[in-house]
Amino acid sequence: MATLPEKLHINKNMSATDERALNIEELTKILGSSEEAEKEHDNWVEWQIEEDKKHKAIQYQRDRKEEYPSIEEVTVALAEKAEGNSTMWDEVSAKRLDIKSKYPKTI
Repeated sequence: MATLPEKLHINKNMSATDERALNIEELTKILGSSEEAEKEHDNWVEWQIEEDKKHKAIQYQRDRKEEYPSIEEVTVALAEKAEGNSTMWDEVSAKRLDIKSKYPKTI
C-alpha cells in the first residue's frame, strides 16, 4: 500500500488514509475492480514520487536560468571580446561562476 506523501495529500479536510480510500473508491467506479483501482492508485503514487524527485534534482537549472546573463549580454560580450575588449566578457563569466556557486548541481 503506497502512502500518500504530504505533497500529494490534497484534501486537508481528511486524513491521507481517508483520501486514499476515497481515491480508490472513485477509481473502482471507473475501473470496475477495487484490486485494479488499488494497484493503479499505488502505481500512480509511486510514479508521482519519482517524478517529484526528478523535478527537485534539476531545480538548480531553473534557479540558474532566472539569473544567468541574457543571450543579448553574452552576444555583446563575445563581440566586444572579439574586437579586443574582454571587460564585459570577464564580467559575464564572473557572474555565471557566482550563480553556479549560489545554485550548485545536486546529484
